[in-house]
Amino acid sequence: MSKAVVIYDDAFLKHRPPHFHCENPGRVQKIVSHLREVGLFESLLVRPRVASVDDLCLVHDRRYVEFVLRICEKGETYHLDGDTYVSPGTKEAALTAAGAAMTGVDLVLRGEAKVFYAPVRPPGHHAGRAGRALTAPTQGFCIFNNVAVGAEYAVRRGAKRVAIIDIDAHHGNGTQEIFYFTSSVLYISLHQDPYTLYPGTGFVHETGEGEGEGYNVNIPLPPGTGDDIYSEAIENIVMPIVRQYRPDILLVSLGFDAHIEDPLTELEASLNTYDLLFQETLRYVESGPCKGAGFLLEGGYVGEVLAKGSEILLKASLGKEYTVGERRTATRESSLHSAKSRLKEVQQIQSRYWNLA
Repeated sequence: MSKAVVIYDDAFLKHRPPHFHCENPGRVQKIVSHLREVGLFESLLVRPRVASVDDLCLVHDRRYVEFVLRICEKGETYHLDGDTYVSPGTKEAALTAAGAAMTGVDLVLRGEAKVFYAPVRPPGHHAGRAGRALTAPTQGFCIFNNVAVGAEYAVRRGAKRVAIIDIDAHHGNGTQEIFYFTSSVLYISLHQDPYTLYPGTGFVHETGEGEGEGYNVNIPLPPGTGDDIYSEAIENIVMPIVRQYRPDILLVSLGFDAHIEDPLTELEASLNTYDLLFQETLRYVESGPCKGAGFLLEGGYVGEVLAKGSEILLKASLGKEYTVGERRTATRESSLHSAKSRLKEVQQIQSRYWNLA
């Protein structure tokens, strides 16, 4: 059994912007090129299946899915909104990206892999049931919600509980919308304060409704938040909740845009935060009832960060030696009180549902 695999296809490169756009094929090309250089690509490579319309309809309205695919089939570039485009190659890219999540879930549930990494594009966590989710003004570069497709597919395959940890700097409003009323999928998001960043959602009091009450966890962080606060959040909130939930499979919406160098956000994490999340996730997979973990690329717009972060993930998964190569960051003094207060607020609210003593 291979411990870790990379699920990739060049179809991800066919989603091409009509003009300069930060979400472009170069993001994934940088990752793949670097993984090849360090010997972490060909030997781990698994080709993804292609999702069907019915697969996408596990989490999206059929009318939305068919609308997007009809546009793609016209062979022209079209803007769904000011941020989000489709191109002639978007259909193949998007169906393959969603299929990659399903392929990874199959490998984990069959015991053929403990960890999968899918550097997919287009990203997905802002896509709700019918595109724009909650109060968001746009779809935020996303077409179909890859991690949501993977999570719901896992449930249909027999997983009783699926956990999603979203470390993208932007709140995964689409993922929240899709799973807000169910206990079968636990959603935990660490993101920049919605008052200061798109999509303007993901407040602490949004904890789920009905059967889903207590299974939606938002940890909004002020601009200037560094590794110290991220460590507190991961160690004292995220992982204690995950351990109590006891998921059969753990999925991560892996956005590298919380990094201090990212041009689209104001968070100041280093790759040490990502390394901590990788280590905690892998430790849980090894010690608990969880069958495995999957990491699906979301945002992140600095090529070197994407490349090095991907290397760290795979080396950690394979038990290989590595160095993070970055100093730990400290939260800005002007943001520290606000950040600590926010963590306390999250703990107070979530303590209604989880033991966070």
